[in-house]
Amino acid sequence: MIRLEQVSKVFVESGAPAVQSVTLEVHNGELLGLVGQSGCGKTTTLKMINRLVEPSSGRIVVDGRDIANTDAVELRRGIGYVFQGIGLFPHMTVSENVGIVPKLLQWEPSLIEKRVDELLEMMSLSPHDYRDRMPRELSGGQQQRVGVARALAGRPNIVLMDEPFGALDPVTRDALQFEFKSLQKSLRLTVVMVTHDMTEALLMADRIAVMHMGQLLQLGTPRQLLAHPDHPHVAALLETPRRHAARLEDLLRTRP
Repeated sequence: MIRLEQVSKVFVESGAPAVQSVTLEVHNGELLGLVGQSGCGKTTTLKMINRLVEPSSGRIVVDGRDIANTDAVELRRGIGYVFQGIGLFPHMTVSENVGIVPKLLQWEPSLIEKRVDELLEMMSLSPHDYRDRMPRELSGGQQQRVGVARALAGRPNIVLMDEPFGALDPVTRDALQFEFKSLQKSLRLTVVMVTHDMTEALLMADRIAVMHMGQLLQLGTPRQLLAHPDHPHVAALLETPRRHAARLEDLLRTRP
């Protein structure tokens, strides 16, 4: 479980709060979508959960521990992280990328090799064909699969994802969204996923937290947000998926 209590962040260079008094809980086994336009504070909020960014005030609790009292390196090694734009190490093979956290955790080499192969199979990447390849030899979808495998390598219960599918083509993106959601459910992972795409959040998230100008505007299930948007900005974000759905309905009704 993750709990944020009145968490704020002010960057010295800007002077304005990037995140303002955010309070929310992420339940065990839940996928929470953090949604909002660029600059709304969603990525800063995500990074504060594993102390890549330190909060200016407030309290963050992860699995019952106040993270301010937890070693930052230890905390990060216990939380999976899928980077925006994939973020594989270009000088490392697929196997080395996936196995880096278990190596830092000082697992036995044989256990690391077994875990790498297990995860590559899980990501529909044959270990025989892919473990020795370099990232530049992979397609965008294959690279993202490796990125997800790397995030899961240390067997974390919590995974943070920053726009994980944004750089992919629509077909690959749709497939990976479906695959990851199935994986998240089967492994009972607690996931916080940042996205600017409300449609993606509606399709993947168990609950959605909508942010605007550093503030949390509304938190609820996709059904709750669609039925009762509490703020004009929430309603505006929902307008695009509504319009797309209506357009598809029209096309289906009018096709010859």
